[in-house]
Amino acid sequence: MSDVGVLHPVRIRVAQILALGPRTGTQLRQALPDVPYSSLYRHIRWLVDAGVIRVVGERKVRGAVEHTYELDERAVQGAVPDPARLSTGDHERAVTAFVTGLMAQAHAYLEGDPDDPVAQGLTYTSVHVWVDDDELARLRARLRDLIDPLAHATPGPGRRQITLGVVAIPQPGGAEPADPTAR
Repeated sequence: MSDVGVLHPVRIRVAQILALGPRTGTQLRQALPDVPYSSLYRHIRWLVDAGVIRVVGERKVRGAVEHTYELDERAVQGAVPDPARLSTGDHERAVTAFVTGLMAQAHAYLEGDPDDPVAQGLTYTSVHVWVDDDELARLRARLRDLIDPLAHATPGPGRRQITLGVVAIPQPGGAEPADPTAR
């Protein structure tokens, strides 16, 4: 099994759906109509074998057994490999899977033709900033401070679930000289 196997775009989409609660195989097929039936079940089997999801129910449907799956939150924390140990190729596949997963969620949301996406929280931006190592470390810490309490919040009146994706990509070329006129 590949150490980045969980980062496959279909597997990420299955995990994202199950993050909302248990689903049957039929419900997963309905939620992912663009994924061929046999392919979807191979990905589900991979996720079960890897311990990322588990079977929490079974019932007979027309002579076959239909499973209900649930995301194992504890397993997911350990299922994504340590980024420091990934190769360049693994990082490329991981970023592709990450972006593909976000695109799939955006597509599913916008396909529902929402009345006012911006008022409902749709936000996307890209900004280039100059930072040194200390500034980047502080930025990461501040983002964690902002996001961590929200990641553990629970549903309630007036609350809606959003997906927040943050990525920082160092730009090619290395650091600029301390004095921009010193070229």
